[in-house]
Amino acid sequence: MPILPSIQAYLIDYITSNIQRPTSNVQRLTLLDVGAGYRDLFDKLEKVHDYINYKSQDIDRSRQHDFYSLEEIDEQFDMVVSSEVIEHLDAEGKCNFVDELFRLSKPGGCVAVSTPNANHPNVFWRDFTHVMPIHYYDLAGLLGNAGFNNVEIFRLAELNWKKKLTIWRYKKLLDLIHSDFAQSILAVGHKT
Repeated sequence: MPILPSIQAYLIDYITSNIQRPTSNVQRLTLLDVGAGYRDLFDKLEKVHDYINYKSQDIDRSRQHDFYSLEEIDEQFDMVVSSEVIEHLDAEGKCNFVDELFRLSKPGGCVAVSTPNANHPNVFWRDFTHVMPIHYYDLAGLLGNAGFNNVEIFRLAELNWKKKLTIWRYKKLLDLIHSDFAQSILAVGHKT
């Protein structure tokens, strides 16, 4: 699976590759950040602020968001992003969540979902609010089952020379124990 440095790197590349610099708000790509937390994804997308109309959703009412539940949203978006949220749900919740992401996506739009890599030795267990890990193949299956097409899977890891050297040194061990150095995965699905 391809390696990308981060979800925002994917989003910036996708946005700049798929739309021309807009000359009005009408031409901007609409982006919904689901489980937005502190809305830091918006800050990380500074390079493409001119390309997007950003809205956020989170259940935390102590922070300013456009929406506080998925059910209250009655519009669709060109891009729906959920970063490190799905692992906080049980199996039924994961299915319902992905169905909602499909409902919120415009035809011709896409969804980008990241989650801790279940094949990483310990990253999932670093947060006690994580309910259930999800493997990349299950995440791809959920997206496909909800109706998304052309599902792509990426591994997310910032790779400097020191990390590359460490990975090269321990590659055989990682393969032997079916472990992965990438701490997160990203699944991208397209709605036709």
